[in-house]
Amino acid sequence: MDRNNVLAAMAAIDGDRSAVSSTAYACVEALYVYPVKSCAGVRVSDLRFDADGRIVGDREWIVVDARGELAWLGSHPKLARVQPKLLADALLLCAQGQQPVRLSRAAEGEVTHALIWNAEERRLVIHPGRDAGAVAAQFLREVTGEDLRLVKLERSSALATAPNALHAVSTGSVVELNEMLAAHGRARVDVRRLRPNLVLRGMQEALVPFIEEHLMQLVWRDGEGWWRRMTHAAACERCVVPNVDPDSGEAQSGIDTAIAELSAQRWPGHASRFGVYLSPPAGSSLSEGTVMTMELDF
Repeated sequence: MDRNNVLAAMAAIDGDRSAVSSTAYACVEALYVYPVKSCAGVRVSDLRFDADGRIVGDREWIVVDARGELAWLGSHPKLARVQPKLLADALLLCAQGQQPVRLSRAAEGEVTHALIWNAEERRLVIHPGRDAGAVAAQFLREVTGEDLRLVKLERSSALATAPNALHAVSTGSVVELNEMLAAHGRARVDVRRLRPNLVLRGMQEALVPFIEEHLMQLVWRDGEGWWRRMTHAAACERCVVPNVDPDSGEAQSGIDTAIAELSAQRWPGHASRFGVYLSPPAGSSLSEGTVMTMELDF
């Protein structure tokens, strides 16, 4: 749906094109944390943001290949079968048919380094971390069939390699994607393919597809009664990761193509987009079911 159609849909909701407002309301449909980058997400009832405005427990760990280079779902789709769970003092690695592995959330392993691609510098950059050990490596080998190791990055590296704190999408956008997939004779997908932290839905009316791309900020009142604001940081450019089935860890071509088609309708000449990155306020929290004000810029 292009910008003119978005405006028209907004007008239809209000009953008059001239009544289109820069404010709308949404509800938090779901929240996800990804304890290990490129592994399965964990649906949670609330997100907590630390002093740096980062999601507590999100992407603190990474997986590296035999060369020490960051492994991602595009190259290692079976990582989706690894289901991490965050406990108060531990990280639990789970997978169907496997004995869970319990690791301390504190960095206790041997000092190591990970190679992570830096898009601005266009080269692999070395980042320090701690290896989670042989038991975790054996678990990853049994699940994926590949020689991979689990690494907890140093705090500074975790911040540097994941500059965008929170990824948000709306249910309306997922519906639009599924309509495109159905038109091409493909099966529908659920929101986990997009790997969001925050999923927004409409209140009484469905949200206009891709309305999140016009967000300036989200405003809500947290559990302690404080008003909080989350601001727009960047568009989310998409790769082949949505092709990976979050349950089977199998890559299925075509989902990325549908995303690119929809993106080209809205943003011709730009890289494929779906969802947005937002910057949360430090030291706050966000709960499932929270009503949020969307301040928009069309």
